[in-house]
Amino acid sequence: MELALSVLEGVAVLLLAPFFAGFIHKLKQRIRGQKGISIFQYYRNFHKLFKKETVLSKDATIISHIAPFMYLVPNLLLVFTLPLFYAKPLITSSNPMLLAYLLSLSIFFMTLYALDQGCSFGGLGSSREWFISSLSEPAFLLLLFSVCLYFKEWNISVAFLRLGEEVKSLTVGHGHFSISILFLLIISLFVLTLAENARIPFDNPETHLELTMIHEANILEASGTHLLLFEYASQLKLTIFMSFIVLLTMPYMAQTALYFIPAFLFYLLKMLILSSLIAFVESANAKMRLFRLPNLLSVAFVLSLVSLVLSMEV
Repeated sequence: MELALSVLEGVAVLLLAPFFAGFIHKLKQRIRGQKGISIFQYYRNFHKLFKKETVLSKDATIISHIAPFMYLVPNLLLVFTLPLFYAKPLITSSNPMLLAYLLSLSIFFMTLYALDQGCSFGGLGSSREWFISSLSEPAFLLLLFSVCLYFKEWNISVAFLRLGEEVKSLTVGHGHFSISILFLLIISLFVLTLAENARIPFDNPETHLELTMIHEANILEASGTHLLLFEYASQLKLTIFMSFIVLLTMPYMAQTALYFIPAFLFYLLKMLILSSLIAFVESANAKMRLFRLPNLLSVAFVLSLVSLVLSMEV
């Protein structure tokens, strides 16, 4: 039963990833006064892409064939590693380094795909992608270290479980620093979520303007099944980062099969609230210039570093 519930948890998140992305896109369009697409439009897009032919550049190598799958696989592993709404994930052994390396691995293969196509926009997009990742991933790693150090537990799944137990009992932490640490981590993680998922103000996922695009430049040459894999993996990555935020703010994991459905419904509600917040933040801001992005990412790094120092004091 535990194995079945662990698999079911991961499958549910895999199926919901395009829905959350569609919900954000729909809400942003409604805020702008537009009718907007259906929140299920991405599912229809995937159905169309699955039936289309995959076209590759004449300069492409075997890298272009495996890169879309290698971009997706690390995100799949992350889904089955985290206790999103069930306390016993399929992969029970995980640590901050593993999570950080999986994210880096996915970005590495996406940028490798862009370079392998021999397109000038691919080189532009890959350099910008690593420019942002080199600034955001250290902050994300410090954030994970803070959670683990705070609970003296290097298994990230167990650390989030302990956090959920403390929030549930209304005794978060053991001293004065606990609420401060959580506040710093949430702000830092929200900034990193926008950065790692090419959201405004770091990038605009709704445009293909050559001078400003970052993520889209990496997959500009993708088509058919390859484009499907890239788009779905990006939506899955957004869902994972959003899940990190809800795990920090309102963690609740079902311990038994009896509470599995209520925990799933609560998880869905939290994700919709967070999706609404992201939509409002993106609608209220404009894309920043590329060389101003380090200022914002340095804020996330400093907040993560301060939370790490405070975790050592607890």
